[in-house]
Amino acid sequence: MRNILFVCTGNTCRSPMAEALYNALGKGGASSAGTAAAAGMPLSRGAAAVLEARGLGLPAHRARRVDAAMLKDASAVYVMERAHRDELARRFPESAAKIFLLREAAGLTPAEVADPVGAGPAEYQACASSIEEALNIISARSQSHV
Repeated sequence: MRNILFVCTGNTCRSPMAEALYNALGKGGASSAGTAAAAGMPLSRGAAAVLEARGLGLPAHRARRVDAAMLKDASAVYVMERAHRDELARRFPESAAKIFLLREAAGLTPAEVADPVGAGPAEYQACASSIEEALNIISARSQSHV
């Protein structure tokens, strides 16, 4: 089983949604973290609502800040923005080769996943759909590799 790490900024919206959506594909092994996460913060209400509407959830989710051990343990790291990729590659150069911009890895544009923090339900839904689209493509490509 592959150990996939999803990373965003605060680990309360995008990366936890990616974690839940990836695990829902039956792959398991996904976790999430943030580059500037305030440890212990719960899943945002908007992200929780989107996941609940899809029959998913992360009720025990608490934000955590990405660290070297997480990157070392991950077989692949998918980030939401170029800034995340650049920061992780700078901080953890030994892991740079396995850090990918999620939508770019799926061959999609726009390459970045917009941050819905503070936005309304439509933006959270669009964010989840953007993530899900990329995950479906990546998952289909990796069927023979996982």
